[in-house]
Amino acid sequence: MSTTSVSTSLPYGITSSHVLAALHNHDVMIRTLCPAVISYTFESGDPRTRATYAVTDRKPQTGVTTYRLTLTNLADGVNSLVNARPKMGILTIAGKWRVRNGKLVEDVEIDGNFMMMKMAKGNVEKTHPVQHSRLLQLATRA
Repeated sequence: MSTTSVSTSLPYGITSSHVLAALHNHDVMIRTLCPAVISYTFESGDPRTRATYAVTDRKPQTGVTTYRLTLTNLADGVNSLVNARPKMGILTIAGKWRVRNGKLVEDVEIDGNFMMMKMAKGNVEKTHPVQHSRLLQLATRA
Protein backbone atom coordinates (compact mmCIF):
# COMPACT_ATOMS: atom_id res chain seq x y z
CA MET A 1 0.00 0.00 0.00
CA SER A 2 1.23 3.49 -0.84
CA THR A 3 0.15 6.73 0.80
CA THR A 4 0.42 10.39 -0.08
CA SER A 5 -1.10 13.69 1.05
CA VAL A 6 -2.09 16.88 -0.73
CA SER A 7 -2.87 20.08 1.16
CA THR A 8 -4.12 23.42 -0.19
CA SER A 9 -4.80 26.60 1.77
CA LEU A 10 -8.29 28.01 1.39
CA PRO A 11 -8.16 31.27 -0.57
CA TYR A 12 -9.31 34.46 1.10
CA GLY A 13 -13.09 34.69 1.05
CA ILE A 14 -13.75 30.96 0.73
CA THR A 15 -15.09 29.55 3.98
CA SER A 16 -15.00 26.00 5.28
CA SER A 17 -18.76 25.79 4.73
CA HIS A 18 -18.32 26.71 1.04
CA VAL A 19 -15.78 23.93 0.64
CA LEU A 20 -17.89 21.40 2.55
CA ALA A 21 -20.88 22.19 0.32
CA ALA A 22 -18.74 21.51 -2.76
CA LEU A 23 -17.34 18.28 -1.25
CA HIS A 24 -20.86 17.05 -0.46
CA ASN A 25 -22.10 17.79 -4.00
CA HIS A 26 -21.35 14.49 -5.77
CA ASP A 27 -21.63 15.99 -9.26
CA VAL A 28 -18.97 18.57 -8.32
CA MET A 29 -16.78 15.86 -6.76
CA ILE A 30 -17.04 13.56 -9.79
CA ARG A 31 -16.18 16.40 -12.16
CA THR A 32 -13.29 17.40 -9.86
CA LEU A 33 -11.88 13.89 -9.48
CA CYS A 34 -12.47 12.96 -13.12
CA PRO A 35 -11.71 16.03 -15.27
CA ALA A 36 -11.89 13.93 -18.47
CA VAL A 37 -15.17 12.26 -17.46
CA ILE A 38 -17.11 10.92 -20.41
CA SER A 39 -20.15 9.84 -18.40
CA TYR A 40 -21.25 8.62 -15.01
CA THR A 41 -24.32 6.87 -13.71
CA PHE A 42 -25.73 6.48 -10.23
CA GLU A 43 -25.59 2.84 -9.09
CA SER A 44 -26.72 2.72 -5.46
CA GLY A 45 -27.00 4.53 -2.15
CA ASP A 46 -28.12 8.05 -1.35
CA PRO A 47 -26.24 11.05 -2.85
CA ARG A 48 -26.91 13.00 0.36
CA THR A 49 -24.89 10.52 2.44
CA ARG A 50 -23.14 7.69 0.58
CA ALA A 51 -23.49 6.72 -3.07
CA THR A 52 -21.72 4.61 -5.66
CA TYR A 53 -21.35 5.63 -9.31
CA ALA A 54 -20.06 3.92 -12.46
CA VAL A 55 -17.67 6.41 -14.05
CA THR A 56 -16.33 6.25 -17.59
CA ASP A 57 -13.26 8.41 -17.91
CA ARG A 58 -10.32 8.98 -20.23
CA LYS A 59 -6.94 8.40 -18.53
CA PRO A 60 -3.67 9.44 -20.20
CA GLN A 61 -1.92 6.12 -19.51
CA THR A 62 -4.78 3.67 -20.05
CA GLY A 63 -7.24 5.43 -22.37
CA VAL A 64 -11.00 5.06 -21.80
CA THR A 65 -11.76 3.17 -18.61
CA THR A 66 -14.82 2.52 -16.44
CA TYR A 67 -14.59 2.14 -12.67
CA ARG A 68 -16.69 2.42 -9.53
CA LEU A 69 -16.50 5.54 -7.39
CA THR A 70 -18.08 5.65 -3.94
CA LEU A 71 -18.47 9.02 -2.19
CA THR A 72 -19.33 9.18 1.51
CA ASN A 73 -20.27 12.56 2.98
CA LEU A 74 -18.97 13.26 6.50
CA ALA A 75 -19.35 16.25 8.81
CA ASP A 76 -15.82 17.49 8.02
CA GLY A 77 -15.44 16.34 4.41
CA VAL A 78 -15.91 13.35 2.13
CA ASN A 79 -14.32 9.95 1.60
CA SER A 80 -13.77 8.82 -1.98
CA LEU A 81 -13.12 5.23 -3.00
CA VAL A 82 -12.14 4.24 -6.53
CA ASN A 83 -12.29 0.56 -7.46
CA ALA A 84 -10.80 0.04 -10.90
CA ARG A 85 -9.81 -2.97 -12.96
CA PRO A 86 -7.47 -1.63 -15.65
CA LYS A 87 -5.69 -4.05 -17.99
CA MET A 88 -2.63 -4.14 -15.72
CA GLY A 89 -4.49 -5.28 -12.57
CA ILE A 90 -6.79 -4.18 -9.77
CA LEU A 91 -6.39 -0.66 -8.37
CA THR A 92 -8.00 0.86 -5.28
CA ILE A 93 -7.59 4.54 -4.41
CA ALA A 94 -9.09 5.73 -1.11
CA GLY A 95 -9.13 9.46 -0.46
CA LYS A 96 -10.06 11.33 2.70
CA TRP A 97 -10.88 14.93 1.81
CA ARG A 98 -11.11 17.14 4.92
CA VAL A 99 -11.40 20.82 5.71
CA ARG A 100 -9.09 21.64 8.64
CA ASN A 101 -7.36 24.72 9.96
CA GLY A 102 -8.05 26.81 6.86
CA LYS A 103 -6.90 24.07 4.47
CA LEU A 104 -8.31 21.43 2.18
CA VAL A 105 -6.38 18.28 3.10
CA GLU A 106 -6.51 15.04 1.16
CA ASP A 107 -4.92 11.84 2.45
CA VAL A 108 -4.73 9.11 -0.19
CA GLU A 109 -4.08 5.37 0.13
CA ILE A 110 -3.36 3.44 -3.05
CA ASP A 111 -3.44 -0.33 -3.31
CA GLY A 112 -2.71 -2.57 -6.27
CA ASN A 113 0.24 -4.28 -7.88
CA PHE A 114 3.60 -2.50 -7.76
CA MET A 115 3.34 -1.04 -11.26
CA MET A 116 -0.22 0.22 -10.75
CA MET A 117 0.61 1.76 -7.35
CA LYS A 118 3.68 3.56 -8.72
CA MET A 119 1.74 4.94 -11.70
CA ALA A 120 -1.29 5.94 -9.57
CA LYS A 121 0.83 7.64 -6.89
CA GLY A 122 2.66 9.69 -9.53
CA ASN A 123 -0.68 10.63 -11.08
CA VAL A 124 -2.16 11.65 -7.69
CA GLU A 125 0.86 13.79 -6.81
CA LYS A 126 0.75 15.47 -10.22
CA THR A 127 -3.00 16.00 -10.72
CA HIS A 128 -4.56 16.34 -7.28
CA PRO A 129 -3.18 19.84 -6.52
CA VAL A 130 -4.97 20.91 -9.74
CA GLN A 131 -8.11 19.09 -8.53
CA HIS A 132 -7.94 21.01 -5.24
CA SER A 133 -7.74 24.30 -7.14
CA ARG A 134 -10.69 23.30 -9.31
CA LEU A 135 -12.76 22.27 -6.29
CA LEU A 136 -11.98 25.55 -4.49
CA GLN A 137 -12.96 27.48 -7.62
CA LEU A 138 -16.27 25.60 -7.78
CA ALA A 139 -16.78 26.18 -4.03
CA THR A 140 -17.08 29.91 -4.68
CA ARG A 141 -20.21 29.16 -6.72
CA ALA A 142 -21.75 26.81 -4.13
